[in-house]
Amino acid sequence: MTELFHNALTFINSTKLLSSLYAAGLIVVGYIVAQRVSTMTNHSISKRFSRHHALLISRIVFYIILGLFAVSSLQHLGFKLGVLLGAAGIFTVAISFASQTAASNLISGIFLLFEHPFKVGDTIELKGINGVVESIDLLSTKLRTSDNKLIRIPNEVLIKSELANLNYFDTRRIDLIIGVAYQSNINEVKATLLDIASHCAQVLKDPAPNVNINNFADSAIELKFMVWVKTEDHSAVKNQLQEIIKEKFDLKGIEMPFPQVTIHRV
Repeated sequence: MTELFHNALTFINSTKLLSSLYAAGLIVVGYIVAQRVSTMTNHSISKRFSRHHALLISRIVFYIILGLFAVSSLQHLGFKLGVLLGAAGIFTVAISFASQTAASNLISGIFLLFEHPFKVGDTIELKGINGVVESIDLLSTKLRTSDNKLIRIPNEVLIKSELANLNYFDTRRIDLIIGVAYQSNINEVKATLLDIASHCAQVLKDPAPNVNINNFADSAIELKFMVWVKTEDHSAVKNQLQEIIKEKFDLKGIEMPFPQVTIHRV
């Protein structure tokens, strides 16, 4: 009798072990299937949607498929669907109270999906942070800075803050503030700057380059030199113009003064 009971217990334990292994296998298979379907979804809709939308939709597909396999796995272990749904509801309520920030970030991520203020690959500025958008997730957005650092920004911060998308339009304006000595011939300075712009192939003809007096500072007349370029050329052209301006001003003897402090001894 004891041996019979022992054999029955062994059979039950082995059955539970097999069920557990089967459930674990479902999770693994579910992850693989979800990953592949998500990738296929991303490829199939990338031509009809922006990279941003395609990425978010594919991730939603991933979590839905993985969730279905997870529910099936738990059902195989003996959990009832009604109990699971009830537990999920209680868990959701508990999470909503315990983690309101995560819920806010999730809602903000959905708003970003529909508002679409930027996409993956755009360069944005936010609270002194400048970087290229690497990924847009449901809870956060990740940026890569020029010195190759990864910065994670909660989506709630993006919704509540002012941000600049530097790649939203095809063209951008370069504004250079240039100080020249008060004795300089302003017309000559303006002509020199406009000549520099006309010989720079990346500077657009329309809108035309322009030079205005921006400010009468303590030690210099400050001119605002404005040119339009394609967005992708902005940084390179800005640096190029500054180098050429220095060279041309040196050749023409146009002085670029710097602030000086005179101390009088009493």
